[in-house]
Amino acid sequence: MSQYDYAGLYQFLLHTPEQGLRKMLVDQKSFTDSHFNLMLKVVRGCSETDFCAHAENADFPKVKMGPAETKIKENFWKDLTTICSGRGILGPAQKTAA
Repeated sequence: MSQYDYAGLYQFLLHTPEQGLRKMLVDQKSFTDSHFNLMLKVVRGCSETDFCAHAENADFPKVKMGPAETKIKENFWKDLTTICSGRGILGPAQKTAA
C-alpha cells in the first residue's frame, strides 16, 4: 500500500479546472509547464486505479511524450509528490480496517 493518497489526488486533478491547477502547481522551478502537461496526459489517459499504480511504481501509461517531457520523466513522480504534498493536495494514505 502506498504512503500517499494517490486516489484522492487523481480525483482532485481530474475534476479541478485546468487553469486553476496551472496557477496552483506551476512555479517554473520545481514544477514546470512540461511537468504540468505530462501530469494532464497521465490523468486523462488512465483510470484512478492505473494512476495509483503508476504513481507507486514511478512509471507511465502509454502516452506520447515530447522532448521536454521525456527529459523530466525520470524524476516526474517525485516532483509531483513533492509539489502536491507541499501545496496540501496530497496527504498520507488513510489506514483501512482489515
